[in-house]
Amino acid sequence: MAKTHKQKQTLKDRTRRMLKDNKPGTIAFDELEGDIEVQTMLEDMNRMAIDRMGYSDHGHTHSLIVVKSGIDLLNKISKDVQPTIVQEETGTFEDAQIIVLIACYLHDLGMTVYRENHHVFSVALATPIVNRVLEKVYPKDVHKQVHIRGHILHAILCHEKFITPNTIEAGIVGIADAMDMTKGRARIPFEAGKVNIHSASALAIENVRIVKGEEKTVRIEVLMNNASGIFQIQELLEQKIRSAPQLVDHIELVATMSEHTEAIIGKELKIL
Repeated sequence: MAKTHKQKQTLKDRTRRMLKDNKPGTIAFDELEGDIEVQTMLEDMNRMAIDRMGYSDHGHTHSLIVVKSGIDLLNKISKDVQPTIVQEETGTFEDAQIIVLIACYLHDLGMTVYRENHHVFSVALATPIVNRVLEKVYPKDVHKQVHIRGHILHAILCHEKFITPNTIEAGIVGIADAMDMTKGRARIPFEAGKVNIHSASALAIENVRIVKGEEKTVRIEVLMNNASGIFQIQELLEQKIRSAPQLVDHIELVATMSEHTEAIIGKELKIL
């Protein structure tokens, strides 16, 4: 138990450091981390996902991983693509970070209700939480609170791959969600006896990282120890990227094989 707590704190600290130059963003993050309702729902999300459904982690760790990936992707891709709120001249880059932060953190709240249509339940459950967090972040600007809330709820709704996001920020949230696919995420359903292409493929994923692109703005590299990982990449991450029309032309998606693994494909396979 102590080890798990330490791992969460380390991830929390790494995530918080990404917001060190964004004071309002740090306030938002600390509000979410200290909110009893939010933290209790994160516990209940895992009870539904893991204990009742034999599914992968959807709790606190997943939320932090998605936040970290989302902020990282936003920071890197913004060199060529301005966030929608900046393009529309209704907010700043700091505001875009806050949108991505809160939407990534709360995107799976609906799992406390049911897996199917959980994105819809997430919007309903997140709304009062978003309201009170934004009151702390923008205490003297109700107009900004309402405006940012709309962006956040849109991003939460659109994190499912079959819904087309209409903003850069929403597209980033969906992609960040799909990036949490390393083998630790598949260990629970695999040990529960769910040995299928989904769990086998997820167990093949060693690492996912965002780097500078060679032909496009950014490059998402997925390191695999087995070629079965291609299924996980194509079914989740590739579809999320393709469903985000404002981002698809700026993201390279590449699967690479571990040097110490017998491979049936070359060292690298360009997917997108």
